[in-house]
This record gives sequence, C-alpha cells and structure tokens, in this order.
Amino acid sequence: MKVIKRNGVPVAMLLIALLMTGSLLIAGGGPNVSGAKLYIRQNDLEQAKTVLLKEINEVNPKNEDAWYLLGYIYARQGQYDKMKEAFNKALELKPKFHKKGIKINGDTGPQFHAKHGTDLIMRAVWTQAFNGAVKRFNDALNAPDEETKNKMFEEAAKGFQNAITIEPDSVMAYRNMAAALMNIGKYEESIAPLKAAMEHNPKDPEIRTLLAQLYMVTEKDSLAFPLLEQLWNEGHRSSEVADFLSRIYLKKGQTEDAKRIYEEALKADPNNFSFRYNYGTILLQADAYDEAIEQLSKAYELDSSSADINYNLGAAYLNRGVKKREALPEDSQDKSYVEDFKKALPYLERSIKMNPDDQQVWYTLGKIAGQLNDISLAGYAFAKGDQTKKALD
Repeated sequence: MKVIKRNGVPVAMLLIALLMTGSLLIAGGGPNVSGAKLYIRQNDLEQAKTVLLKEINEVNPKNEDAWYLLGYIYARQGQYDKMKEAFNKALELKPKFHKKGIKINGDTGPQFHAKHGTDLIMRAVWTQAFNGAVKRFNDALNAPDEETKNKMFEEAAKGFQNAITIEPDSVMAYRNMAAALMNIGKYEESIAPLKAAMEHNPKDPEIRTLLAQLYMVTEKDSLAFPLLEQLWNEGHRSSEVADFLSRIYLKKGQTEDAKRIYEEALKADPNNFSFRYNYGTILLQADAYDEAIEQLSKAYELDSSSADINYNLGAAYLNRGVKKREALPEDSQDKSYVEDFKKALPYLERSIKMNPDDQQVWYTLGKIAGQLNDISLAGYAFAKGDQTKKALD
C-alpha cells in the first residue's frame, strides 16, 4: 500500500501521534474531570463534587486534577477540613499546584478561581474566615442583648476555629478563639486554644499571663503558679502577674511572699495604683494597720475614684482605732483612738455614695457612727444595711 506523505511526514504516523496525545490528555483529566469543569462553570458545585468523587473512588484515585478541583470546591463551600485533605493529596501527586491550578473558562468563584493554586486559595479562605470571625466578635461587643451577644461570640469562635483548620500556625486565631469563648464563660474550653497559642509562641508574656489567669479561674492554681513565677522572674511584672501570683501565695498561707511581690513591684513602679492598692489590702488583711494606711493613702493619692479604695482606707483607720482601744486598760481615760474613727468616717461615706447597695459598708459606717456617738447616723446606717440585706435576700 502506498503511504501518502504530507510535508515529509507520513499521514499514518501523524494520526498515531494524535491518537497518543489525545489518550494522554484524557488520562490526565478524564471525562469526569471535564464534566466537573462544566458544572463549575455553571456554578453547580454539588454535581461537580459528585463526578469528582466518582473519579477518585471508582476510576483513578491518583487523578491529581480531580483531587485539586475537589479541594477547590470544598474551599468554595467552606468545608475546610475536606479542602485541606484534598489539596494535600493533589500536592503529593503534583507539587506545582502550590502556585498554579487548573484554568476553567467562566469560573464563577467570587473570591478566587481554580487557576490560582493552593497557596493563594488557602490565603484567601484564611483571610475570609479570620476577618469574618473578627467582625462577629466586634458585633458581639455591641450586641443589644445577652442572647444575641452569646450567639455572636459562639459564631466568632467557630470562625476562628475555621481559620485554625486552614492555618494551624495562626497564633492570633488561637488567641481570639480563646477570647471569644471566655466572653461567654466557657473557660475550660478556652484553655486548649491558648495552650496551642503558647506552643506556637512560647515567649509571648501576654499569652502566658492569660493562660495563667484561665488556670486560676478554673481552679488549676498548680498549673498557673509555675507560669506566673516564670513570668515574674523574667521581669514581666505587670499588675495582672503581681495580682495572680500574690493571690496564690495568700492561698498557700505565704503572706510574706505575697508582700514581697508588691515590694519588688513598687521598687520598679512606685506610682502604680494597682500595686499600692493591692499591697495595702494584703497588709490590711494581715492586721498591719500602720503599713496598710501608708500604702492605701498613697494609692488614694494616685486614684480616689473607686469605692474599694475608699472603703479599705476607711476600714484600715477603723481597725487601727479598734486595736488601740482594745489595748487600753479598762479604766483608761485615753480616747486617742477616736481620732482614727474620725479619719475613717469620710472615706466610708464616700464609699457608700459610690456604691449605695453595699450592705457591709452600711454596717461598718453604723459602727463608726456609734463609736462617735452620732446616734442618728448610726441608726440610719444600720437601717439601710438591713434594707440592703433584705433586698439582696
């Protein structure tokens, strides 16, 4: 048989070459992949997913295009666990998918397209998940009622979890997820994401401080203590670290260690109200009234606006006066202790104006008024204390 030639190439050989090329193209994608592309153009992602799963499960489990497009569809649908699984499989088979995907004319993806590659798609879905969660978090802070607020914080936590699924090294997503859960009182659930954040960024003092606080809230002082001691010894001496660490010392009955924390803190920051106030309160609880008055007075000079500083300073003067009186012989005519009662009175009056529903302050005010023979004020204060108690009961 005579072979017809064209430009020196046998036609039979040319046909064989075309057939081979065609068969290779079909093997690289296949009819199911071609069908999936058509469905993607039509925005019918469910049908596209169906034919791709058929390809992988029944025809060719190593079809890299099928795995890639399946990951792309899961990304579009927000199924991030499945997206990562599919993309990882595609990348095992074809690492070039990191930078370049599969072009589909008329691709309807609103945020990204199949042609973009896994790196860009993963960044896009992470940004979408993270920013959406941040918006939910901020909306929760301004929610009109408790139910709406809790719902939005729940949604924010889920959004940050999605961001973590997409990018497990995202420290901010772990931190924000924990914050969202803490805002709805889910303290136990907040621990895991914060621990993960610390594992990814073990030097961050804020993460360690927050984790220590969570441990204390959930009554895990034994886990909080080494974190706080480490922070303190490293020089991270914030008000929060000082407060939490001193509380643990006080729970252990180690009052001197609790006092030492604030003595060290005040050397570095003598004008810190929190350090002065907390140190003075510890001294008050330890019956060291002279030292308590000194520290609380300095705290009062820094900030006199809270009911607590007024109450504790008034209580320190009152208790010192009582201690002086009890130390006197029964027949003593010394009334110098009354000066402490007089000094206590204005602080307690200011405290009750700031917090008129505080039963304890009313009773304390009544006791001082009685010691000063102000019968009218004493009667009024005790009556208000009783009213407050009944209302609270």
